[in-house]
Amino acid sequence: MRLRTLAFALAVALPTVTSFASNAQSTPPEETPEAAPPEAAPPEATPSDAAPTASATSPAAPALATLETVVVTGIQPGPGLWQIRKGDNTLWIMATLSPLPKRMQWEPRELDALVARADRVLTAPGVDVDADVGFFGGLRLLPTALRARNNPDDRTLAEVLPPEVYARWEVQKAKYMGRDRGVEERRPVFAAYALMDEALEDLDLKRDNIVWDRVERIAKRNDRDIVDVDVSIKIDDPRDALKEFEKSSVDDIGCMEATLKRLETDTQYMVERANAWAVGDLATLEELRVDSEIRACVLALLGNAALKKRGFDDLPRRVVAEWVRVAEESLAEHATTVAVADFQVLTNPDGLLAAMRAKGYTIIAPGEEPPAADETIDVPMVESEASEGAPPR
Repeated sequence: MRLRTLAFALAVALPTVTSFASNAQSTPPEETPEAAPPEAAPPEATPSDAAPTASATSPAAPALATLETVVVTGIQPGPGLWQIRKGDNTLWIMATLSPLPKRMQWEPRELDALVARADRVLTAPGVDVDADVGFFGGLRLLPTALRARNNPDDRTLAEVLPPEVYARWEVQKAKYMGRDRGVEERRPVFAAYALMDEALEDLDLKRDNIVWDRVERIAKRNDRDIVDVDVSIKIDDPRDALKEFEKSSVDDIGCMEATLKRLETDTQYMVERANAWAVGDLATLEELRVDSEIRACVLALLGNAALKKRGFDDLPRRVVAEWVRVAEESLAEHATTVAVADFQVLTNPDGLLAAMRAKGYTIIAPGEEPPAADETIDVPMVESEASEGAPPR
């Protein structure tokens, strides 16, 4: 069971205990509207230079009544690629972002060309959880998995959240979820995730990892070698693990608070970050860097006793170490490797680029000139998927 999302953080966020539950209780998503054709695309919206950086210490403010920034649509190039070099070999990295504009049509010609001729393509860092239950075993575990989403002892959010946090929850729930009663029984970490999903829908954004979807499709079409960058965890007792999780506590109030704060103060900048990625404005992405609520939610789950005893607590460090190992191996043996990684996981002070830099590698950011001693690598251009008639992702 391969757990992967826009970052290893999310891959860890909803592992064993929710995989069966989410598959069973989710209704099929609505069809995403087709992106506007090129001639109908409105002008690109760019983030305001005056927009302040979101801060973990910023005071809470009322949610914006209207969005001042319009979500971009139509054909967009996305950001450029980072390079890590060793001799004549190069590792090219495309940064993903979540959320992104829902109606954007992404056309990264440079990335398409690189993937089509790459010796290796690396998946985003992830976690491979082997529960060895099979399809029918999963069905038998489904009732327990569904219960594991809820608070122990049938308590509601009103009973487990501090009064001031619950009051803030009620405001955001009314705005984005309406009169949904079932969510009131969920643990704060799962309620917060559901709330953010509804908010993104209203903001015309989506979590989908369009980067990996496209990279994988092109790699398979050209018979490229795809390497899963995984940390493997074997769950020998999935039924007992679920039961323990169901009965044990999760210190996830911080997850709920972080989610509420983003919805109270960050919705406009969320749109601006999505636009910045779409038009390739990495300077704005850096300027509007924010601590995602996902980190707080992941740490809450990893602190659960049922997961800690089964080896989940050290996952963030292990995932970075495994990615670095595979990246170094690729640089040593292959001329061209293409990798995909979440923007924050890639660029954070404790992220992937920092780990490679600490080992002495030179990092070339998108738009930067390579060191004079290096020979510039020529990237051939190929026809985009859109010109081939493939559906936009």
